Amino acid sequence: MFVGTTEAASLLSISAQRVRVLLKEGRIQGARKINGRTWVIPLYKGMPRISGRKRGPKPRWHSRKHCGKNTIHFNRPNIGINQREENTNLDVVSAKRGSKNLATGHEIEIHGPCRIVYRPEKPHTCGATVWIETLATATVFDFDGSVYRVDSRWMWEEEEMWEINKINIDELCSNSI
Repeated sequence: MFVGTTEAASLLSISAQRVRVLLKEGRIQGARKINGRTWVIPLYKGMPRISGRKRGPKPRWHSRKHCGKNTIHFNRPNIGINQREENTNLDVVSAKRGSKNLATGHEIEIHGPCRIVYRPEKPHTCGATVWIETLATATVFDFDGSVYRVDSRWMWEEEEMWEINKINIDELCSNSI
């Protein structure tokens, strides 16, 4: 998997300009320039590989999985309008990452683990007190037949995630027998 300078900066929690400096110094392993202008940076286990230096301060980034949660919200006002008025098909489910709205619809299918969060004392940034968090890929269905895919933010392969879940499910099944 390859990323650009902005995504690499987000993964390392540093600025895009700092990534460009590291590229100029040749410290990001496997990075290549394509079309004479755009950098492509390979990921190793979800992170760019950066070679160290002999002098100067130690780097502050950590080799960790950097994921952005997808949150699923329910639009209560639209639910009320759909119940009160006839022939209204307002979208009641929205998939978001941060404050960015990725897709809206009336049905959602989550392809992996998720959790339901209820926090009345600390609501979400939009004001919601109940939402669903997931790192897995989701499919959103709209009333007009449109289908939207909300991509996974897992930095490792989804097949690996399914293997982990299959093992956990198999363990649960064997324990309950």
